[in-house]
Amino acid sequence: MKQALLGCLAILVMGCSGPTEPPPTSIQPIDSAKVQAAKLNLGTDAELAPCNIQVSAENDMLVLKGGVPSQAGKERAETLVKKVEGIKKVANHLEVQPNTAQTPL
Repeated sequence: MKQALLGCLAILVMGCSGPTEPPPTSIQPIDSAKVQAAKLNLGTDAELAPCNIQVSAENDMLVLKGGVPSQAGKERAETLVKKVEGIKKVANHLEVQPNTAQTPL
C-alpha cells in the first residue's frame, strides 16, 4: 500500500512539472521609428501641430499626453497615430484645454 501511494505521488509530481521554456510573449514593443512617425503624423494637422503633445511607447502601446484645444482634436490625434503601421493600441491621455495657449514644438 505504501509503495502504491509513493508511486502515485511520483506520477503526480512528474505530471505537474511545467514547460522547460517560457511561453512566447505576444507583446510586440513599439520602436522609436514608429514613435517618430506618429509625431510626424500629428505635425501634419493644423490644429494639433502647435500643441505640445508628448508621444511615447510603453511595450505595445503608444501613449499620448498633453493638451489639445478640442475633443475633436483629441480624437483626431488618436486616429492620426493609428495610421502608423504596427500601432494598434493607444493610451490617449490628452486633455481638452480650449483656453490654453499651445506652444510650438
